[in-house]
Amino acid sequence: MTLGFSAAAAVLLLVFRGALDSFYGEIDLAGIIPWIAVAAVSGALSHIPRNVLLTRLGTVRVMQTDLLILLIRGGIVSWLIFSGKLTGAVQVLQATALANAAAFIFGAWAARDLFDPKAGLSRNALRRVAGFAGFSLGTTLAGFVYTRTDILMLGKMAPPEDVAAYGASRALTSMVVMVSAAANMVLMPVISRAWSEGRRHDLVEKTMKAFLYVQLIQLPVVAILVLCPRWVIDVVYRGKYNDNWPILAILGGLSLIKPLGSLFSTAGSAMGKPQYSFWSVLISAAVNVFLNILLIPEMGGVGAAWATAAAVFAGALAVVILTLRKCREEGRSHAG
Repeated sequence: MTLGFSAAAAVLLLVFRGALDSFYGEIDLAGIIPWIAVAAVSGALSHIPRNVLLTRLGTVRVMQTDLLILLIRGGIVSWLIFSGKLTGAVQVLQATALANAAAFIFGAWAARDLFDPKAGLSRNALRRVAGFAGFSLGTTLAGFVYTRTDILMLGKMAPPEDVAAYGASRALTSMVVMVSAAANMVLMPVISRAWSEGRRHDLVEKTMKAFLYVQLIQLPVVAILVLCPRWVIDVVYRGKYNDNWPILAILGGLSLIKPLGSLFSTAGSAMGKPQYSFWSVLISAAVNVFLNILLIPEMGGVGAAWATAAAVFAGALAVVILTLRKCREEGRSHAG
């Protein structure tokens, strides 16, 4: 199913490449879209053994695989930059596809003892996975709207310098997102096991502990981004985006809220409710699109940052409420 979804997405990209090419008429996208399709399929392929390892709590191997992707892709791109041979996005996508292929080989070898061809495939199991995958796909699509609308709208409605400054600020804040991703990777199998064994009280406790750990780890970086945004931009980008420091401050502060929604979404999925993530991201996407339309024409990149902050807060609030309500309901039912 993973390969089927990714292959369908790749085909759609290739079929509608003309429409995509014309979205930004002044930008040459020649050769980029086919490599996006290759990167998408190879990325989906690399996640198959990764997910198998996660189900058996093979988090060390998963982290090693993620590190391998970072080293290969980062190494290739860094070499291209320092050698002066980086000429376009196609090279970055090629490096991504190569890193994904290496991750699949490494992950498949690490999980070689966990694949069982004799296990068979029942109709009920397929239906259950299909339902879960449908919600996950919907969450991903809504998440794309929620995370990419700001860039797309900035490109259409704001000056180029705002687009560049916003992208630069997002790149800086993406470092702290990795902490939350690591916490989610560990939390999913732990919550799933506790829930299946009837230990309902563990869900909120372990999720909040994970949230606290993430905050403690990322707090020093977030504090610098929020309290000294002009200095950070000046040092990293040599004064290029100094006037847009509020964007970095807003997105940096947002890093304190993001893990709450992310971790509770993982908890909801672990207790068999992937639709909570779907509704959360759908709410975030709606808020983000509405506020982007309202704020970008007047405030540019700063407006996009505030729209993203409001969207993240709304989505986090929704998934926390849904998950806690389910916990209370199950707790009462289990006690009765």
